Amino acid sequence: MIVNGNFYREWEYKGHVYGECMSQPGTDLMYVHIPKNASSWTKPNLRDFGWEFFNYRTDHLDKHAIVVLRDPVDRWLSGIAEYMYLYHRNIDFAFVGRAFFDLVFDRITFDDHTEHQVKFIDGLDTNKCTFFMCGKDYAENFGRYIEELYGPNRYASYAPQHVSELSDDRRRFKKIFQQQLTNSKYLEQIKNHFAADYQLIDSVQFYGTR
Repeated sequence: MIVNGNFYREWEYKGHVYGECMSQPGTDLMYVHIPKNASSWTKPNLRDFGWEFFNYRTDHLDKHAIVVLRDPVDRWLSGIAEYMYLYHRNIDFAFVGRAFFDLVFDRITFDDHTEHQVKFIDGLDTNKCTFFMCGKDYAENFGRYIEELYGPNRYASYAPQHVSELSDDRRRFKKIFQQQLTNSKYLEQIKNHFAADYQLIDSVQFYGTR
């Protein structure tokens, strides 16, 4: 994906700058943060080992990257629920019509939680990345990877953070938009919008699937 050179500050006003990552001085590894891809769970776990916050773009890090990807539709549903929770929590869907959903599915990306995943790793060589799939096996796979570096850990038993299922409001928003995806037009719009993410997912090897 070709993007403007200043795009990395696109969502700064909402709290995220592209290139955000974590690393540990003296190690050739960094973890690149992609919102809604288990980042709220992963970051505190890495801090247990003294990892610190950086930005691989502005700090000019050239390290092997740990990257967590997620099914684009699943991530968008979680992301739009997060967006609604953060900025439009009091909206009454009893008075929302078809035009509202047409607008949402026409735009699709509203903030960093609903942005293309490829943008968060812009400029990285995917051959110098270890990719994880965000799903039911992520905690186990990530824990095994960290064990190879630091020894035994308890990551697989750590509770997830800020997921839709643990918040009534987020769960309500996610269900509302999930129901809309029974409309094949909306579902196709989502998949087309995130075509670059699907291409990335199809082109890489994920840890734990070798």
